This record gives sequence, structure tokens and C-alpha cells, in this order.
Amino acid sequence: MVKSKIQQELERLEAKEQILDSIVSISKTPNGHISDDGKNLYFILKNAGMKKSEIARILNVTPGALTKYD
Repeated sequence: MVKSKIQQELERLEAKEQILDSIVSISKTPNGHISDDGKNLYFILKNAGMKKSEIARILNVTPGALTKYD
């Protein structure tokens, strides 16, 4: 079966989503707090030039939750 370009792109995006979900899951504790790995990820992304609001959106937290790591 031949896949359309849209189907191929959708599959590519779904694979990326799984990777991002894995990163986010190790970045937070079971209670939803930022883990040590999450702190490290925050510093890496911040040093790479990402805004706190963007990082918070990725980690599914408020920007205020990241303030203590500035």
C-alpha cells in the first residue's frame, strides 16, 4: 500500500511525539514536580536560547514552576 505524503508526515510527527513524551516523563516526578533530569533539561534548553515560557509549555508546567531554577 502506498502512503500519501500527508500520512508519511503524520507518522513522522507521531514518532517525534513519542520521543518528546519520553523526555517529559523523565523530567517530572510521579507527583508532577520537576525532577533532577527536568532541572538539567531546563538548563540545557535555557542555555540554548529557549524562553522559559516555551520550556514550561514543553514540560506542561507553568513558567512560575521553573522560576526557582533561574
